Amino acid sequence: MLARFLKNTSGNFSTMLAVSATVLAIGAGVAIDSLGITSQKRSLQDMADAAVLSAISTGEVDIKVLNKIVAQSLAANNKKGWELDFDLVAENESLTLTVDSPYNTKLLGFLGRENLNVNALSQVGIPEDVPINVAMVLDRTGSMEGANMSALQAASSVLIDQFSEYSADTQVAIVPFSDYVNVGVSRRNERWLDVPADVTTTTPASCSIKEDRPCIRRERRTVTDLVDGVNRTRSINACVERGNNGSREVCEPEKTETITWQGCIGSRNGSLNRQAAFDNRRIPGILGQRCGEEVLPLTRDLNSVKAKINSLTADGSTYIPIGLINGWRMLNPELPFDSFSNVDQDRRRTLIVMTDGKNTRSISDPYDEGRHQGEDEDAANDLTAELCENIKNDNIDIWSVAYRFPGTSATDTKAVLRSCASTPGQFFDADDREELIAAFEDIGRRLFAVRLTK
Repeated sequence: MLARFLKNTSGNFSTMLAVSATVLAIGAGVAIDSLGITSQKRSLQDMADAAVLSAISTGEVDIKVLNKIVAQSLAANNKKGWELDFDLVAENESLTLTVDSPYNTKLLGFLGRENLNVNALSQVGIPEDVPINVAMVLDRTGSMEGANMSALQAASSVLIDQFSEYSADTQVAIVPFSDYVNVGVSRRNERWLDVPADVTTTTPASCSIKEDRPCIRRERRTVTDLVDGVNRTRSINACVERGNNGSREVCEPEKTETITWQGCIGSRNGSLNRQAAFDNRRIPGILGQRCGEEVLPLTRDLNSVKAKINSLTADGSTYIPIGLINGWRMLNPELPFDSFSNVDQDRRRTLIVMTDGKNTRSISDPYDEGRHQGEDEDAANDLTAELCENIKNDNIDIWSVAYRFPGTSATDTKAVLRSCASTPGQFFDADDREELIAAFEDIGRRLFAVRLTK
């Protein structure tokens, strides 16, 4: 009886198996093509944003010329050679661009859906003279030494020159950062700061016996050092052979040393490290720490802005959150910098963050008076991402620039910077000096000339 049952149901089982396989194949096809459509739509949106911004940034009013500019921009950014169709409409003090492109399905062709339409819409308003406050958060870490710093200063100069050309009321702040930020020793007694008293130590006189082994032969050698997460190669005159003059007594006199505060601030603890406002919870000053040039609060004196940028030196490790939170503070009306123009509802607020590498420092764990002596890159990236969201939620526009990132070792930080920008088109990945200058120039042109509304 069982044999007869199996014989009678074997055909049904084969049919069910075939139906199930077909359903699974359709499901897989839908999933794969959905991902493909999403990816193509995202790329199409970036292309549409760039094209409409390029068009309106020229100041051109002839729709035929604008159409030509859009076509050229789309062609330049169409890296995958998609078939594109666009429509540009100028009305109501805005430009609206719609771009369509067919998506060639991978697995849904057998259902008769060989092509699906993908589209993107981008709209910009006609330029206006809107007052604006800009905080430039600039990397001055050790890996920025030499050509990198020179490139940053050249790019920044181009941007500041653009600021000078516009009639809008423009104020600019500069926040140089490494593992800490320098707010200036003159602020030591501000009520929002918590700076410990200087510490003086005395080392008594002492004598010791040391071997006298002078260098008798040197030769040039190439060495590689890890500087702020980046390998730097340099040539040194290395000692390769030493003599031996025996032993001698070496005496050191009594030494008195004072550990002072040089203007550096660290991070508050817990949730306070995620907000800009003073809120009657003081910011810790860090004794005995160097942190480069002092910040420049918002100013209309663009010559002093240029001078500040040109004075930057390279030193220290990378901790992006300390730059971000102090850039945010520059755009906040409360202490520590109490820039009251930030309460003006008609005034735009923008933050530009530029860095040449990954986070190599994090907050000390356990918390140690605001110091950044940890090396937890993931924790630093998580805080960077959280601060970016908090800043954007405060109605501040963010532009981010990654410069000469060191390969795959900084992939995670680059992804954070990409998502930090207010729109995909406001993130720049510059590989050399020319691309960095072009990125800053593009920011200046788009910052004042146009703003995406859709």
